[in-house]
Amino acid sequence: MHLKFWLKTALYRYVPGGYGYIRHLRKFRAPGYVHSRDKHSVRDKHRLQSGWKEQNQNDFHYRDYKDYQEYVSHQSQKLDEILKMRGGFTNRAIAAYRYKFYRRFRYLPAFLPKSAYILCAGARQGTEVEVLWDIGFKNAYGIDLNPGPDNKFVRVGDFMHLENPDSSLDMIYCNALDHAFNLESFFCEHARVIKPDGYVLYDIAIQDKEHGAFEAASWKSEEAPFLLMLKYFKKVIKKVETEPGWMWVLLQGKTGT
Repeated sequence: MHLKFWLKTALYRYVPGGYGYIRHLRKFRAPGYVHSRDKHSVRDKHRLQSGWKEQNQNDFHYRDYKDYQEYVSHQSQKLDEILKMRGGFTNRAIAAYRYKFYRRFRYLPAFLPKSAYILCAGARQGTEVEVLWDIGFKNAYGIDLNPGPDNKFVRVGDFMHLENPDSSLDMIYCNALDHAFNLESFFCEHARVIKPDGYVLYDIAIQDKEHGAFEAASWKSEEAPFLLMLKYFKKVIKKVETEPGWMWVLLQGKTGT
C-alpha cells in the first residue's frame, strides 16, 4: 500500500543533499550567519527559558508577548534560523517526520474520501502535506506564518485567524499546539471552519520542564489541552500515545459552543 509514499521516503532519506523541496532549501544556508550577532531583535527577549509570563493561565503557561505582532515576529523566525544555520532539515529528520505523519494519516481513508479538503495548520515546509498527497488526499494544503521560499505545499496563513468560511473544511491537522498564541481561541477558530461532522487531528507534545525557544504555550500534562479540546469537538475517534514525546488524538464534530 501507498508505494509512492515509501519510494519518496527512501529518496528523502538517502539522496545526498536531500530530495525535492528539501533539496531546494539547502541553497538558503548562510555560511556567514552568526546567530548571536545576526538574529532578529525579538529573539533577545524570547529564548528558551526567558520571555514567559510569570503566572500560569489555568492549566497553561504562555509567553509574555507585548502584542500579537510580537508573537507573529517571533514565530516567523524559526524557519528563517533553521535555513540560515543548517539549510533546512537533514535527510534523516525529514524521513523521520514522514514516518510519523504516515502513522497518523494511514487511518484517514476509513473516515474521509480522497477528495476531502484538509488543512495542515502550522505546516512550515509542508512535509505533512506531501505525505497526504502521497496517499491520495490531493486537496490537502498547509498554512504557516512563514512557509519558506517557493513552497508549493504551504501558503502564508495564520492558524489563529483562518481565512476559510464557516463549516468549509473536512479536516484540520496540527502538530504545533505549543505555538498557539492562546489555545482557547485556537480550538474555537478550528471548530468554526470544520464541517458539522468534520474532523480535527492533533499531535499533543508531552512536555518536560524545559521550554523550547519558539514554543508559545506549555502545559504540565497532555490531558490539559485534550480536555480543552472537548469543549469544542464532541466525539473522540482515536486517542493514542504511541511514541516518546507525543500523544495524538482524532476528534469528530463540533459542540456548537
